[in-house]
Amino acid sequence: MKYKLVLFLTVLMSCKNNQIIEKETLLNTVPITTSSIEAKEHFIKARFLVQNGLNNNPKDHYKKAIELDSSFVRMYNYISTYSPNDSIRKLNHELAKKYKHFASKEEQMLVDATEFRLNNPNDINEKKLFELAKLCSADKYLQHTISFLLFRKNPSLAIVAAEKSVSLDNSYGSGYNILGYAYINNNEFDKAEKAFDNFIRCEPENGNPYDSKGDLMLLLEKYDEALKLKQKAYELNKSFDWIPEEIVAIKNKINTLKHN
Repeated sequence: MKYKLVLFLTVLMSCKNNQIIEKETLLNTVPITTSSIEAKEHFIKARFLVQNGLNNNPKDHYKKAIELDSSFVRMYNYISTYSPNDSIRKLNHELAKKYKHFASKEEQMLVDATEFRLNNPNDINEKKLFELAKLCSADKYLQHTISFLLFRKNPSLAIVAAEKSVSLDNSYGSGYNILGYAYINNNEFDKAEKAFDNFIRCEPENGNPYDSKGDLMLLLEKYDEALKLKQKAYELNKSFDWIPEEIVAIKNKINTLKHN
């Protein structure tokens, strides 16, 4: 009887997960395949923190998601995409490959794209991800990922993806943020400023959009504006521990210019 109950619950969870995958596929977004609803919630929280600049490495959410589902391909792939550490990227990609057969075809395409990227570090097109974007045409997060991967190497193509992300959701602050940096790297500074202003519009209580626009003002040598923006960013988020040092440097620059 106990065996039958466990089997029933396993089948029930499998059916429920399949229903979630079908729903997300119908919505033209990449499914999040996992045996644990709680693990999925940790994935969503980690994605929010990373893309909003609130925590560039939310290890607690990564850890808890994987504890709940050790074969969580999407989580492994996400870490391998966004981690700044090369060894962590490779380790998590190997784990994503190991459990790839548990994931949806769309998530398998994400893993294949990562494999290609690791084997071709100088690639500047992300063709495999753009192919996936055609299948999942309503996935703003996928467009953000493409732009994140390209905004330094191929900013003009990154702009295409980021513009798509905010066209899908004009309140998507993270989309405007990566769009702004892609514009900067493409020497389109007026457009970058508009993108960061939209980021502020979307998330006025988040320190990150003010920090991002402050970076642009520094680049343009508009130090008074940069100072105000950096101060606002730190006021909203004290975890941005690099900002006090920036504020001191900006004040010193302003004083130097005044006395020259």
